Amino acid sequence: MYKTILVPVDLSEEGYSDKAVMHALEVLAPGGKLVLLTVVAGYQMPLVGSYFPPGTFDKAIKSIRHQLEEFVDEKLPFDRKDCVIQVEEGKPADRILSEAKQQGADLIVMAGHKHSAVERTVLGSVANKVVSRAQIPVLVIKG
Repeated sequence: MYKTILVPVDLSEEGYSDKAVMHALEVLAPGGKLVLLTVVAGYQMPLVGSYFPPGTFDKAIKSIRHQLEEFVDEKLPFDRKDCVIQVEEGKPADRILSEAKQQGADLIVMAGHKHSAVERTVLGSVANKVVSRAQIPVLVIKG
């Protein structure tokens, strides 16, 4: 059983992160901490951010946080106050690893997208990057 588990949640694809959350709940110690993290990629970069009106990023983060809270209310068998909900901006793999360290996670459970060999070789995937760089165990759940 693990005391603190980080689960990156991809809200862009319906049902994508559900299995990862359910697996995390199966191995979470009683009284343990579940951390759900959604990463917004690259929005604050000057080149990208300059195309949006001021305040747009804050509205986006607020909306994404609300979606993550709704995800928790729908999918988890306990009160939202029993888990940590985080929305961060940056490179997904970097933010996942950083948040795992900050929260003192002893396991990361994440869903793995199906990618072609070319995509994995050229681009890599977030799961591959997390697995290769993590200092703690990572459980990748195939969709």
